[in-house]
Amino acid sequence: MPLSCTARALKFSLFIFNLVFLLCGLICLGIGLWLVLDKYAIDNLAFATAKVQGYDQDAGLRDLATKPTAVRQFGYLLFIGGLIVIVVAFLGCCGAAKEWRPLLCCYSSCLMMILAIQIAATIYAFLHSHMFENDFRDILHSSLKMYNGTDNMKVANPGQDGLLVKTAWDKIMIEKSCCGVDSKLGEFNNSGWYHLNRGRDQFPPACCPADEHGRLRPHCTTIMRHSHGCITPLYRENQIHFSAVFSILVVLTVLDLLLFIVGVQLFRRIRIEMLYYF
Repeated sequence: MPLSCTARALKFSLFIFNLVFLLCGLICLGIGLWLVLDKYAIDNLAFATAKVQGYDQDAGLRDLATKPTAVRQFGYLLFIGGLIVIVVAFLGCCGAAKEWRPLLCCYSSCLMMILAIQIAATIYAFLHSHMFENDFRDILHSSLKMYNGTDNMKVANPGQDGLLVKTAWDKIMIEKSCCGVDSKLGEFNNSGWYHLNRGRDQFPPACCPADEHGRLRPHCTTIMRHSHGCITPLYRENQIHFSAVFSILVVLTVLDLLLFIVGVQLFRRIRIEMLYYF
């Protein structure tokens, strides 16, 4: 059955949109794998925090400890969603090419379900990112209190030496060339490290640049410490995670809505023209 110009235009638009939708599905797969497999500095700090008994008594530490879990969940969601998007896009391309109404109906139904899930996931990603960012500085200060352990918090695993959080913070400060949260006096005063060294030093060795042999200095003076804190690079890395998730979800939601409208219109147009001819 020959289609009218309107139906052919809808058919061509649906086919092109589905190719773009297929590309978005492949991007979802890539971003999902990146979120699941990639490791960021704050993730190491969060995993170390989660191994310390008593972290759940502090709201900020709970947010920090669950942050990698949330990112991994988004990663798995995007990976599975990308596979579904690829299958649905293939159905759309076949439905548009074959002009088969049952396939177009199935395609539109799948798009409607995906659209509802994407809207819910977008809202969840925005809210989770917003809640984590609100008190980001306070969250980091709370974790800094466990630098080298404290009197009232112990590592859950007896095989650990109580330095998990300190090791994670040292790694961050060495890699990012930063000191503490804001590189200010008194930031380490509530930490176990400060009490162990009896207040002789205000900043740990990781706060200062390494010596000419690439080794940490035994003492870090106030003048030699890195002048900027770690909150800026850590906040930027946290933003990268959630911005990637939020952006791809918004793009998919808009494209999904367009595909749903075009698919329904093509289905109706083919049905009308079939009734006209037969």
